[in-house]
Amino acid sequence: MDIQEKKNEILKFLKTSGPSLPVQIARAIQMDPVFASAILSELLSEKEIKTSHMKIGASPLYLIKGQEQQLEEKSSDLKSIEKETQKKLKEKKIIFDEQEEPATRVALRNLKDFAIPFKFRDKITWKYAFTPQEEIDKTLFPKKNIYNEETEQPPTKEERDETPTDVLIKDEQEVPKAWEVKKDEIKKAKEESRKVENIFDEPKEKNTSSETFLRKIEQFLKNQNTTITSLEEVDKKKVTAIIESNSNSSILFAFNKIRINETELLTCYKTASKKNLPYQIIINGDLTKKLTETILAHQKLTKIHKLKNSRP
Repeated sequence: MDIQEKKNEILKFLKTSGPSLPVQIARAIQMDPVFASAILSELLSEKEIKTSHMKIGASPLYLIKGQEQQLEEKSSDLKSIEKETQKKLKEKKIIFDEQEEPATRVALRNLKDFAIPFKFRDKITWKYAFTPQEEIDKTLFPKKNIYNEETEQPPTKEERDETPTDVLIKDEQEVPKAWEVKKDEIKKAKEESRKVENIFDEPKEKNTSSETFLRKIEQFLKNQNTTITSLEEVDKKKVTAIIESNSNSSILFAFNKIRINETELLTCYKTASKKNLPYQIIINGDLTKKLTETILAHQKLTKIHKLKNSRP
């Protein structure tokens, strides 16, 4: 087998077809997917190609540098909330993080192919990756655009000097997680909510139990050398997420309860099957004998953990 020839075939295919899945590439060069993946890994290490952050199923897309904007054609494969957020960001050009709902904030952090974070006036802000910087500047500094059109007043020195350059966030750790809301932001949110609350209802405190449960899951997974790559569902009773351990992806279902029933187990199985992923389950207690027997019949279930101790 001429490896270099196969590499050239892959590059030629990507140039004509654009971002593609490994199985499509393997089919195009008439190779077993396992061997094709090995060659793709070499091309990645040689920086001849790159991968997308978005995944179709469990696989990223492979592409050549310069084809990033073609990923827009694959946006229909994004999850519902991510698809809506990508469309919203493309239309608005910029989005201010603190003004968005938690679900949108999570989606923005997952849309690494389309959403670029930067700090504007010390606030986390997102810009659409393929919007020209000139348009971003106009959106950020509208006063500069109406000179001699409405006010006929020149911009101030501060407005002239203020530019969004050199504020791109290069370290992802600088972007706080969507559920990491500061205490003063929570207080402000409560105050704002009182302004529009129904006068016939008693005021309700913001429920942070879902954040607490999520943090417990994060810490538990950290002890297992496992990380969350994307969140599917988060509330005080359940967390559903795509996780990665030793470069292997699976879907996690974490229940904030002592036991789960067969119906819930079946739902986990069906969801994992649709995504073609193995799955893991976390609960707070022990399994019944009957449920243990049922689990043995579900081959996609790789692990079931008890949250209160670190052993599976």
